Parts: sequence; structure tokens; C-alpha cells
Amino acid sequence: MNYLKKILAIVLVFNLGIVNAQEQQEAYVAAESGLSLRDQPDVSGKMLTKLAYGEAIGVLEETDKNLVVLDGGEKISGKWVKVETRNHIGYVFNGYLSPNKIARTIRLNLDNVKVEIKNLATSDYKRTHDLKHEDVTTINVDASDSPEGKHIILVDNDYKQVSLFQRYENSFSFMSTDSKCNSNEWKQFDTEWKPLKQLKSNTFETLTYTEKDWKHFVETATDNLKEDVVDKCGEDWLAYVKTIENIKDYPVSVSTNRVFIKFILTDSEDNISEKIIEFEIPKGS
Repeated sequence: MNYLKKILAIVLVFNLGIVNAQEQQEAYVAAESGLSLRDQPDVSGKMLTKLAYGEAIGVLEETDKNLVVLDGGEKISGKWVKVETRNHIGYVFNGYLSPNKIARTIRLNLDNVKVEIKNLATSDYKRTHDLKHEDVTTINVDASDSPEGKHIILVDNDYKQVSLFQRYENSFSFMSTDSKCNSNEWKQFDTEWKPLKQLKSNTFETLTYTEKDWKHFVETATDNLKEDVVDKCGEDWLAYVKTIENIKDYPVSVSTNRVFIKFILTDSEDNISEKIIEFEIPKGS
């Protein structure tokens, strides 16, 4: 009898788990600047974290607390809802939630064209950049992502021609058990500009740095560092560095600091202008 009761109890708990899973609805953060998760359904509640644009969360229940916010002159109405994320349970305003999955998109406003960069996570939640009066903008890439292999789409393009190019800023260091052979600081080197692959008339794909590119960069870096290495460690040590095939092996270390995208814009009167995006890569990525 006791055994039967245990079986029934397990079945009941299992069924309740299924019901709860069914009741929890998935939603996606639609606030481009991120959405505050609070410990109470109130704007004065303690902020637990900031949810990223496009992040998936589970909606547990709806509260009876309404909220209206003014965003760019537009009134957005909704309620506080209790939600669950990977690390927290708290409350958010559902006026900035979407039932549909959101592709992470960065938008650039240039003089006569709008640009969208698809599926790139940022570390500062900034999704829109204005280059109408600036020639350069910086996008801070999240440590879990890379600007390589992303689609760049031209929207509302009024230019006669748009060409895109990419280059890298990399760092190289050398280390040794002999402290005098260590580089005093990271040495930085820029690669040459290369044209982006054009997938469609309005769509480009950013380049991906290959292992072959890395090895070429190590050769370039060691050539540039020759005087420093020879001065500290001698010709024999420099020869040893040049035999290294795996760029992650001691005593060299290579990393990407920034990736640059350059827009060369030609208008209907053949006037040419340039705009540059700097993708800032977190150290250690």
C-alpha cells in the first residue's frame, strides 16, 4: 500500500511539473537598450540585472499592476509580469516583451542609407548608432560573440555605389623564462583592407579570419619585432620564434583587438565619402 502511495505521489509531482512547464510562456526582450529585471513589480524595485535585446525569458504570471511609459513621445502601456531567466526570477514591464523571437540587429544611420548588422551581441546594449554627423562609431562586441561572418544589409540606399572593406588590429607578444626576453608591452599591427563578400545587391558578409591569416600575421609581427627580439634575446631566439606553427603555443600570443569596417560611399554627383565602424573586442576573447 505504501509503495502504491509513493508511485502515485511521484506521478502527481511529474504531472504538476508538466503543467507548470506548459503554463510558462516564452517571450523575448524587445527593448533595444535592454530591459531592467527588478525584485518587485515597481520602478523603484531593486534592479537584479539588465536583460539584453532579443533575450529569451519565461513569463510565469501576470500581475495586476499596470504601467504606462513615455518612449520617444510614444505612450507604451502594459503590466508588470513575473519572469524567469537563467539566473534570476523577478519582474519586468511587458510593454517591451514580444511573443516572437527577435534577431539581434544593430542599426546604423548614415547620410543617405540605413544599415543593419544581423545577429551580433553587444556588451553595452547599444543597438543604434548615428553616423550622419560622425565619420567613426564604436560597437562594443560581447565576449561571447564575434563580428566575423555577419550580414550587413543596406536599407533605403540612395547612393550610386557603396563599397565595404574590412581589416583587423591584432596584438602580438612574446614571452620567455628569461624575463629580459619578454616584450615590455603588446605590439599592435594592422592588416590590409580587404573587400567584403557581396551576397546580394544590398547584402554583404563580414570576413572571417582564418588560421592561414593568423600564421601570416605571426610572420609579419615577428619581422616587425625583429630588432626588439634580437636586442633582448639574440638571433637564436628569433629563429626559434619563426619556427612556431601553432599561434597559441608558448612563447607567442596573438589576439584581435579591433575589427574595422569601412564604407566608401559614392553619391549621384560622384562625391565620395567614408564612414568607419570600429568593433571593439574584449580582452581575452
